[in-house]
Amino acid sequence: MFKKDSMWLGIGIGIVVLIVGYYTLHFLNIWISDYFFNRTPVFRERTIQVLAIFLNVFPFRYFMLKTEKEYTGRGILLVTFVVGLSFFFYYLN
Repeated sequence: MFKKDSMWLGIGIGIVVLIVGYYTLHFLNIWISDYFFNRTPVFRERTIQVLAIFLNVFPFRYFMLKTEKEYTGRGILLVTFVVGLSFFFYYLN
């Protein structure tokens, strides 16, 4: 797929997966709650954000184990940790 092994590529992939995953889960949540239940969304915003952060596990696993592109995997992991810690400190009350 990608021949280049760089941290910047991993950071880019991590950010894209987070954004696309978040908006996909967000609109699926709204669509399911409106279409099937005709009420407020099923999941809270926090739950959707955690699930979007979790989606980075799949490209991380692919790049670290299948293609053995260590720096790309590290970039994905860096984005996951930064966003995860930001989420934790933002919702810490």
